Amino acid sequence: MTKDKDSTVKRFHFVYIVTFIIGTIIQFSDESEFAVDMSNSGLTQIPKGLPPKTKVLDMSQNYISELHLSDISFLSELKVLRLSHNRIQHLDISIFKFNPDLEYLDLSHNQLQKVSCHPITNLKHLDLSFNDFDALPLCKEFGYLTQLNFLGLSATKLQQLDLLPIAHLHLNYILLDLEGYYVKENGEESLQILNTKTLHLVFHPNYLFSVQVNISVNTLECLQLTNIKLSNSNCQVLIKFLSELTRGPTLLNFTLNHVETTWKCLVRVFQFLWPRPVEYLNIYNLTIVQSIGEEDFTYSETALKALKIERITNKVFLFSQTALYRVFSEMNIMMLTLSDAPFIHMLCPQATSTLKFLNFTQNVLTDSIFQKCSTLVRLETLILRKNELKDLYKVGLMTKDMTSLETLDVSWNSLEYDRHNRNCTWVGSIVELNLSSNILTDSVFRCLPPRIKVLDLHNNRIRSIPTDVTSLDALQELNVASNSLAHLPGCGSFSSLSVLTIDYNAISNPSAHFFQSCQKIRSIRAGNNPFRCTCELREFTQSIGQVASEVVEGWPDSYKCDYPESGSCVKVTASG
Repeated sequence: MTKDKDSTVKRFHFVYIVTFIIGTIIQFSDESEFAVDMSNSGLTQIPKGLPPKTKVLDMSQNYISELHLSDISFLSELKVLRLSHNRIQHLDISIFKFNPDLEYLDLSHNQLQKVSCHPITNLKHLDLSFNDFDALPLCKEFGYLTQLNFLGLSATKLQQLDLLPIAHLHLNYILLDLEGYYVKENGEESLQILNTKTLHLVFHPNYLFSVQVNISVNTLECLQLTNIKLSNSNCQVLIKFLSELTRGPTLLNFTLNHVETTWKCLVRVFQFLWPRPVEYLNIYNLTIVQSIGEEDFTYSETALKALKIERITNKVFLFSQTALYRVFSEMNIMMLTLSDAPFIHMLCPQATSTLKFLNFTQNVLTDSIFQKCSTLVRLETLILRKNELKDLYKVGLMTKDMTSLETLDVSWNSLEYDRHNRNCTWVGSIVELNLSSNILTDSVFRCLPPRIKVLDLHNNRIRSIPTDVTSLDALQELNVASNSLAHLPGCGSFSSLSVLTIDYNAISNPSAHFFQSCQKIRSIRAGNNPFRCTCELREFTQSIGQVASEVVEGWPDSYKCDYPESGSCVKVTASG
């Protein structure tokens, strides 16, 4: 595969919850270690008789209302306890004093109103969010949790000294649920969250954004806000709230989840963030209401490298398409993702664009996209999967002036190629092309970029690879799985081919000359074909024995004979 062209771009990956794969009882490699999953089982209490060596216990999504010392004191090796989505109202943390190895405790989504504290020195993950606390449930014992990485809290009131007990801790993630938070009529509180890399604030989903609290955070790298409902009149409230949080130079990643806003306010938020140090802006589940009109936007110098918006709902049905698309097409950033919009078009930038990466997955873009567009000369990766593209010839024309384009993904469209004396024109820089899940036939091999190295054609309607196909000397990886190919292709036109995926086709008698023709093959996946156990197949199996065993993936389990009887190809011994 081609190297990642964005490897030089600084990326931030924030892990919210460590995922444990649990069966009802999964036994680890050490037979004395167990994970017990009794989630969603209709339980009203933790059952007796759990294995004493249990290390992971999942009791989430039940009806448990009380916890007692006797419930878990015998689980001396317990490391992970999940009790989210129950009905617990009171928690005395001292019940865990006989669980010295406890590291992960999830009590989110309960009815907790009070917590009695006790230090659990090994605790790394503590989630008390989405409960019924009035004030933040912190006491001095929390200050002893020196290994704590994640802390989830709920509150309806905020005061300046609420987080003082944990001010000296260096946390990676604080989740603060403010769904029940109410705004005071008078005054404004100031809350200091002194040391955390990631801060996630969750607001009430049905109320207009309104908050009277200044939050100050040191070393903040990632900020997430969930449930943001805005109108033109209260847009400034969010901008004022963000002013303090985005002031420092360390905040590089900003995410908005579940946002309902006007187009005018959204553009104002973009404009506010443009000169800020934020490098990555992500918006998930965006709903646009009211009207969409022309908005002035100044594309000043910006630190922003990437804007990602996924899942857009537009409740405005009559509006200026140009007003919507122009704001995005002219952005002076490197990476833009607008997926599941659904956008029907995108304008060509008026001047030479800075964009290197474009992702328009799952829109309704047609063959008219970027036709005769000469300003995307720096574009390296273009993703148009799951759209309404139909003509491969026009896709080729689209790339003609994209002189830096290396990776193109147009999978999951309705592409076909009907030659009609039309020779395809592609930009010569493309080295990776994904044409999978279309309706392409054999003719596709006469409409491919000349220097292609990686080609994905799986799940199409290809019956054969033409022998007179234009030579693709640079092609190294070819995926033609899930088509209707009856024969293994030779490498006469693919002199550099090293990886071939051709499983789930109609191959019954693979040629024994394949490995002679394809000398550079280092990996072939050809299983799950309707092989016929005949004399001809014997030669192929013998040729496999002469190449390295690791070359043929899935051998011999994926190579079964459909005729004359079910069996493994490796067992063919007929002499003919």
